[in-house]
Amino acid sequence: MNGLDVKIVEFARELLKSHGYFVDNLWHVDDIHFICDQKNLPNITNNEAMEVFIIANEQFEGETGLGWPQLENALSCYLRRKALMAND
Repeated sequence: MNGLDVKIVEFARELLKSHGYFVDNLWHVDDIHFICDQKNLPNITNNEAMEVFIIANEQFEGETGLGWPQLENALSCYLRRKALMAND
């Protein structure tokens, strides 16, 4: 991110915090790309990475929260869905 983007993100964090939101652990599409790289999985677009976050949110478990294992599971789920749709 460039300097302006960093300032915008920080402003958004502070705005959300001032309204009672916990925002100290924000995830970014680069985190999904990192998992792809680490696990030698196919590269996906930023839009596809956002779909992975949607899946992770749908499968959210309040007791364990959202962490790397949940993102890895959501990514696996997304890639299986994508493969099934490509075969139809």
